[in-house]
Amino acid sequence: MNNSQRGLLVRLLSKKELDQAIEAAQKADETRLVRRLCFIKNLYQGDTREQAGRRVVISRSTMRRWASSWNDGGVEGLRPRFGGWPPKLTPQ
Repeated sequence: MNNSQRGLLVRLLSKKELDQAIEAAQKADETRLVRRLCFIKNLYQGDTREQAGRRVVISRSTMRRWASSWNDGGVEGLRPRFGGWPPKLTPQ
């Protein structure tokens, strides 16, 4: 499993761009996004997933999910989505 590509983080932004994204999320009061971006920043700085996850207090499954979301969609991939089920009743 040492040669596996699983678990690798894609560096979609430079460190400066990542800092700017964190700052923008803070200004927009998007605390959930800030936390997720801080997790990514810790990974950029050389932390293992476990170390980075401990710093922001998340579970292993959340670490995997956030890293995968980052790799697939960058900042927008990390943005929380509050969906839920579609309503069963119509406006009528």
